[in-house]
Amino acid sequence: MGSHHSSRYGNSHEANGWGIDMSRLISLLLLISFAFGDVPDDLFSQANDAMIYEKYEDAIQTYESILELGHENADLYYNLGNAYYRLHYIGQGIWAYSNALKLSPRETDFHHNIAVAEARRIDRIDMPEPFFLLQAYRDIKSNFTLREWIVLGSLVLLFQAMWVFGLQFGWLRGHMSQSILTGLIVLTLGIHGIAVDKYFQEKRTHTGVVIANGVDAYSGPFYGENTVLFRINEGSLADIHQSQKDWVEIILIDGKKGWIPAESIRALK
Repeated sequence: MGSHHSSRYGNSHEANGWGIDMSRLISLLLLISFAFGDVPDDLFSQANDAMIYEKYEDAIQTYESILELGHENADLYYNLGNAYYRLHYIGQGIWAYSNALKLSPRETDFHHNIAVAEARRIDRIDMPEPFFLLQAYRDIKSNFTLREWIVLGSLVLLFQAMWVFGLQFGWLRGHMSQSILTGLIVLTLGIHGIAVDKYFQEKRTHTGVVIANGVDAYSGPFYGENTVLFRINEGSLADIHQSQKDWVEIILIDGKKGWIPAESIRALK
C-alpha cells in the first residue's frame, strides 16, 4: 500500500505478501509527526517508532490513545489501519481506512488500501449496478466532504452575488452575461442541493464495521430462544439501526436485518 505524502506510508505495489511497501517507512514516519500539529508529539512519535520496529500492537495502542484524547486526522486513521491490517485484524483495518476516506475522500492511497483489505473479506454481497447517472451523482457527491461542499457552495454564491452586482451597475452587459448568471444560479442550487443531501445522508445513516469473525445475527436482542437469521463475518459493513443494552440491530446492504452483540461491531466516526 502506498505513499506519495510524507505523512503516510505503504504504496500500491504489493510487497512482502501483504500489499504494503515498507521500503520508505522509516523516513516517512520520521516526517509524519510534523504534519499533525494538535496531536501530542510524544504519543505520535511512540507510535511511529513502534511501526518502524514492527511492534504493531504497541503502535495500535498508542494510535488509539490519541483518538481517545479527541484528536483525529485522516493520516492517523490510515496508519492505524495499516497496523491493524498487518496483524490480520481486517475488520479494524477497514474501520480505520473508512474513517480516513471520510476525512480525505480523494486520497488514492486510502482507496487502494481499503480495496486490498476488503478483498480479504469472506462476505461479499454483490448488488446490481445502479443507473449510470445515479452512480455518477454518487461518485461526485462522495468525492468531497460535507465541509468542502459547503465551502464550495459559499464561494460560488459569493461569485454569483458579485456578478449580479456587476449587472446592476452596468459593468456587465449583453446576452452572454445574463446566460452566465443563469448558469451560476443553476450551479449554486446544484451544489447546495448536494450539500443538503450529503448532510442528511450522514445524519440518518449510522454505519459500522463488523470486527469479529463469524457473528450470528439473531431475531432478538438476546440469545435465549431467538432464531439465528444469518451469519456475518469480519470486515462487513452494516447500518446500525438501533441499540438495546449490549446488542445492536443491524441492516445489511441486501436488506437483511438482525441483532448482534454490540462488541462485535465498531461504528464509524
